[in-house]
Amino acid sequence: MTPQNPAVHTRSAADTLDRLVRDVRVGRAEWGHPHTVRQATEDLLRLADAMATTLQQMAAALDPAAPATRQSAGALHLAGQAAVTAAVQLRNARRTLH
Repeated sequence: MTPQNPAVHTRSAADTLDRLVRDVRVGRAEWGHPHTVRQATEDLLRLADAMATTLQQMAAALDPAAPATRQSAGALHLAGQAAVTAAVQLRNARRTLH
């Protein structure tokens, strides 16, 4: 079995988040209840954790011998660290939401 292109999953997730932002901006969706905020926080925590892991996998997949690749891998690593920080903050938010 040949491996799938994981970019299709990232595109789907990005499209879904774009749709969420658009719907909230135009009023088709709203954060009208604390329960929905808590649930969305939990789901975004899952996304942040998955994004951190995905960025680590992407950085590891790059050829470390090429100078441009080293720069890209470094940027991906920093983005992964930011995703970990986001996950920590989302955990803190989830803990304080009732």
